[in-house]
Amino acid sequence: MANIKYKLVQPDKIIKSGETWGVVLPTGEINQTVISGQTPSILKTDNGMLRILNEHGQIIERYFISSGVATVADDLCVVASEHIINVNDIDVATAASCDDDFHQMVAEELKALK
Repeated sequence: MANIKYKLVQPDKIIKSGETWGVVLPTGEINQTVISGQTPSILKTDNGMLRILNEHGQIIERYFISSGVATVADDLCVVASEHIINVNDIDVATAASCDDDFHQMVAEELKALK
């Protein structure tokens, strides 16, 4: 199976880049999976969990992202968002201590993962 390249970027830095089979984006009611050969597009992302998939469709990494935009073209998916946090880099207490919708969503998602 063919891979795609991806970049996860915040306004001031690249958080992660690499190559993988697929990227699942939180795009509202239905998540959008980006794979090789996809039609070029621009997608609005919502607060939620972005998932990086291996060639078997298994989740290998998870990131919380705030609403932003993703562009897909030529087997490259670039996700731009103000907040991109690896699930392993934040805990419930830290997320819950922030008083904004994004961090409250992160706290709730982390509770559900346990």
